[in-house]
Amino acid sequence: MRKDRLRDWIYKRDLNPASLAELMSVSERQIWRWMNGDSDAGSEMVKQIAEHLNISADFLLGLSDDPTPHFRIDNLTEDEMRVLAAMRRGDDKAIMGILARR
Repeated sequence: MRKDRLRDWIYKRDLNPASLAELMSVSERQIWRWMNGDSDAGSEMVKQIAEHLNISADFLLGLSDDPTPHFRIDNLTEDEMRVLAAMRRGDDKAIMGILARR
């Protein structure tokens, strides 16, 4: 895991090592180990970190430079769901209306 990305995104999400540790039910010391590169997080921990920081695991691992999490139905915004529904209906006017309001 890229320790620089972990450290940067913890703070970008207005968290700190203690708050992330609490969310993940791990020790703050363990978060610091990952942030300093003293320990590697296992795949399940990387997944949890990515979910809590709302970034992709590929980004944390350095496999991608795009922090955007992969699309899943449970992480779409209301507007994104409305756009998808309008796309399925072929309603271009509704899509443009949703995008214009942003």
